[in-house]
Amino acid sequence: MIYFCEIHSDRALEDAIEQDGEPPQMEKLTEDSLSTTCSYCKNRAVYKII
Repeated sequence: MIYFCEIHSDRALEDAIEQDGEPPQMEKLTEDSLSTTCSYCKNRAVYKII
């Protein structure tokens, strides 16, 4: 799974498409996932690709 902040959304989408060859499904993180960090930086993740 790829977790990402709003700054790295383009990069996360590009990486997911490169891996699977099709657009990914994204999900907004819930309040109980606030401690999850972005896969590309140390910011708090807002979304994940499933």
